[in-house]
Amino acid sequence: MKILFMTIGDETVASSRVRVYGYLPFLAKKSIKYKLISFTSRVKCRRILNLKQDSLWQYIFEIFYKLCVITKLFILARWYDIIFIQKVILPKIIWKVLKVLNKKIIFDFDDAIYLSRDIAYLLSNASCVIVSNTKLSYYAAKYNRNVFEVISPVNVSDRILPKRNNFVTVGWVGSPETSKYLYILLPVLKDLKNKFKNLNVEFIGAKRNRDLESLGVTIHGWSIEKQNRFLDEIDIGIMPLENDEWSWAKAGYKLLLYMSKGIPCVASPVGINSCLITNGENGYLAETPQEWLDKLSLMIEDYSLREQMGERGRKLAEKNYSYKVCTPIMLKILKGIKGA
Repeated sequence: MKILFMTIGDETVASSRVRVYGYLPFLAKKSIKYKLISFTSRVKCRRILNLKQDSLWQYIFEIFYKLCVITKLFILARWYDIIFIQKVILPKIIWKVLKVLNKKIIFDFDDAIYLSRDIAYLLSNASCVIVSNTKLSYYAAKYNRNVFEVISPVNVSDRILPKRNNFVTVGWVGSPETSKYLYILLPVLKDLKNKFKNLNVEFIGAKRNRDLESLGVTIHGWSIEKQNRFLDEIDIGIMPLENDEWSWAKAGYKLLLYMSKGIPCVASPVGINSCLITNGENGYLAETPQEWLDKLSLMIEDYSLREQMGERGRKLAEKNYSYKVCTPIMLKILKGIKGA
């Protein structure tokens, strides 16, 4: 089997890293040949990560880059059994050409991208659609009968528990775009900082914000190496969300990351979060500011509680949400589409 992957970005883009790049070592072990094309240039991906605006010349370069990528797609398509398009919303004409070439096309997405763009034609013309949760599955099923739900998986490793000490670190992993959800917790963080003198609050990948930094929140720049080190150092992971359509369709990847490292979580009871967290078992669900304050306080005060919840979460991630579990599911989908 030969697969041509077109991803929305390179390995610095979370959805591409998790839903495509993470599978590649496992596909290679099965002797599956593949090639990757990123629809967004590496330079542009770095600029997005660092919240830098494009100059006119950079904008022109990106247009030229995308034209080259589409040309490359047409040239390479004839040599591959499956075209796997990850979150890239290509013009209708390109899909028509791929259909004329009689190619098996998989469309994969993990956000409610249909809220801002028309993707009905992509879904209805794909050989199958892969999504990250039930909310997206319901939407895709309106246009395609072959819809498969595969969660965004994680690598599960043994958690190196931090030593018992006087400090507890509450952490968040994300991107500048998703850091807007942190502002929901500003009053809560202020109360926690006043209540616990042994509390550290650290975020990685967040947009720098004066209100957060005035509370003593440490904000780190993101890289995959920094993220891995960061996850080994935090004691509690958080995932606040707004109660809106976009949030209800999110994949819950932050929670899975925390769980994979044995980090207990507190999250908003929105969308898939309510499925990933069993309240009081592997973490807490918190809706109101008072609930956030109460649940985080419980965890900060009780090392044993954090340890027990974290271990339950890690075992759950290992059992249900790891690449080891999801790869056979993905392989079955790929083989089924190739043989269809």
